[in-house]
Amino acid sequence: MSGMRVRRAFTLIELLVVISIIALLIAILLPALSRAREQGRAVVCMSNVKQVATAFFTYSIENGMIPGTYWQGPINLDWSGRMNAEYINNPGKYKHPLETSVLRKYLAEIDRILECPTSKREPNAIFDYTAVIRMAGARTDLPWEMTFPEDPTRRLETERRFPALPILIEEHSRFYNAPYDDGSWANVDQITARHAGGANLGYLDGSASRFKTPHGSADEAEESLDLVARDLRLLTKSGKFPVWRSNASEFGWANQPR
Repeated sequence: MSGMRVRRAFTLIELLVVISIIALLIAILLPALSRAREQGRAVVCMSNVKQVATAFFTYSIENGMIPGTYWQGPINLDWSGRMNAEYINNPGKYKHPLETSVLRKYLAEIDRILECPTSKREPNAIFDYTAVIRMAGARTDLPWEMTFPEDPTRRLETERRFPALPILIEEHSRFYNAPYDDGSWANVDQITARHAGGANLGYLDGSASRFKTPHGSADEAEESLDLVARDLRLLTKSGKFPVWRSNASEFGWANQPR
């Protein structure tokens, strides 16, 4: 019948072309979507670090100095709660060690506050952020600065200064936040590079910022180009001092380094 239309079907070649275009679009869009998701996670991580840094600062306003780290656990001044006597004596009572921290009352919630959404506390199931061990008991009005080498193999030639005194570190998952869950950043612990080659740091003045971490080419290997706690120096009017080591009697050491 001349009035009837014949419906034309797609040919195999046309279908293959359409499928190829869709596949190409997916290949283009997926990396962009992945980057957008990671940027969102990095923003949440930064917010967490900022809130905890603010808690440190607020505590210092009331007490004259920030709380301690690993060594001050017996007197319940370990900022993370992990080594606090109150937690160790009855861990089943608490959902998270942070509940025993003196910072607890300055934080709106604690369930995810120590979790980077990218790492998800996989290293030790407790926290992704740790505190510079020798800054325990520091006053927030210190005039000092802290230095780091952009190239740890050429310390003096590449020495730079942080924008403020770092106290809270987004630690590398493997080196060594996994085997040591003591809440302190010390010895050869590293700063992570999980956020596009950088990490979120919290500072003694209550601020937080993204830090481009010096590191080698292999994230899962220890390399000479990796920045570790031993590379940092506290710069004062009397000299430069390492901050990677400490002991139980050094609470407040940063106020009068020696």
